Amino acid sequence: MFLKFRFAECPVSVSLGVLGKKWALVVLRDIGIYKKDRFNMLLKSLPGISPRVLATRLKQLEQIGLIAKVEERKAPSLVRWALTKKGIDIIPIIMMIAAYGSKYYADVVFSDGQPRRLRELLNDEGMELMYRYF
Repeated sequence: MFLKFRFAECPVSVSLGVLGKKWALVVLRDIGIYKKDRFNMLLKSLPGISPRVLATRLKQLEQIGLIAKVEERKAPSLVRWALTKKGIDIIPIIMMIAAYGSKYYADVVFSDGQPRRLRELLNDEGMELMYRYF
């Protein structure tokens, strides 16, 4: 066993209770990595998600403190979404999931089918973010 502690609740199960909901990670990815910060931008970048599901997921992610609504104007309303500190901490995890998929599902992920390592996927800013966490 690798762990030094006994947990009251499994941290993987607790985290997946939040992050494992359909669309949650890709919404966070689009806000944090692709900088899609408006509702319609997110809707266009996530084929298959309905407006109702996106609105629900944004509300849930806001309630648990992963994203925050940034209102730029009241009338007409202009709302943007931004990651909170808690949300920013998920970005390296999303990058590791991307690295896993790029290695083991390269035939689906890349048109040439060639696996790639994390350092091949990320620019300097992305690698710096990873080094801060791991």
